Amino acid sequence: MNHDYSLETGEKYLLKIEGLPYTLPLPWVWILGKDYDTRIASLNLIGKIKWNTDLGKIIAKKIKDEFSSLEDTVIITVVEKALQLTQVVAEKLNMDDVVVAYNRVKPHMEISNRPVIQVGADSITSGMKFLALYERDINLLATKRNVIIIDDVVTTGGTVLAVLELLDQVSRLKKLSQPIEIKGIFCVAEEGKRKHVFPFPVHSLARLPDPEIRRPGSLK
Repeated sequence: MNHDYSLETGEKYLLKIEGLPYTLPLPWVWILGKDYDTRIASLNLIGKIKWNTDLGKIIAKKIKDEFSSLEDTVIITVVEKALQLTQVVAEKLNMDDVVVAYNRVKPHMEISNRPVIQVGADSITSGMKFLALYERDINLLATKRNVIIIDDVVTTGGTVLAVLELLDQVSRLKKLSQPIEIKGIFCVAEEGKRKHVFPFPVHSLARLPDPEIRRPGSLK
């Protein structure tokens, strides 16, 4: 079966990934903003079963090659685009649970009786949003002192910084003797030529082109 087909119209960016026997056709889309609009090659993994399975296998292998042991290590991801990818990676690494940062407080978190941590995050695709951890994920982080972040695309780093703040608040809430250590970020792609300055490495399978900027109302 051909897996490089697209169900979306318009111009495409063909993303090539080492180890993947097909390209990923990504539609160019405009993200409308108040001060300016941004054009990006949009990688949307939601519902892409084959893509998630194949990319997850590649990322899991990279993690195995990077770390001799994953003892006391847990994966964290942010809903929703990288969630299916993360589940594949965790399965290949024989991990039973992953930490999920939600994009809002949800009813099942029962915030009147259980601890919830919430911080703000800025994303080029979704704008300003909130990330939240609830009791189950907070307790999982407290028992696993090392963290690997799984993401679809790393762009400005705003989401990563929000995850750092979440982990810091978990350490304070649970009164941990040592801070939770991030071992690295593993993602499908980094966007543009930007070099991220984090105290841990970013491992990406590919690079997406730099975003294009236009003034609102421009015909370009």
